[in-house]
Amino acid sequence: MATKVKAKAKAKPKPKAKSDGLATRRMELNFPARLVQKPFIYDLVKRFDLVPNIRRASITHDFGYMMLELKGRSSSLEKAMLYLRKSGVGVAPIEKDVLES
Repeated sequence: MATKVKAKAKAKPKPKAKSDGLATRRMELNFPARLVQKPFIYDLVKRFDLVPNIRRASITHDFGYMMLELKGRSSSLEKAMLYLRKSGVGVAPIEKDVLES
């Protein structure tokens, strides 16, 4: 009598989750007078789970200027930059370390 051996169905490998590694972005932010009082840095921390490092800043009643380094997930950094731009903040990348100049 022949014994039938059931072949175990191989489980299909699960697709790997897309890696969203940590990154650092340096940027220059310019705030018009109407936005100077808004807590944007707080929003970046709470909404996007980013770690800020303010390298330089000058804030008055008329304008705001900040050189900022943000660390966090790449996707969160992209979302945060979009949020700032949509809010009316000028955002420009900084390639060189602020303290090197």
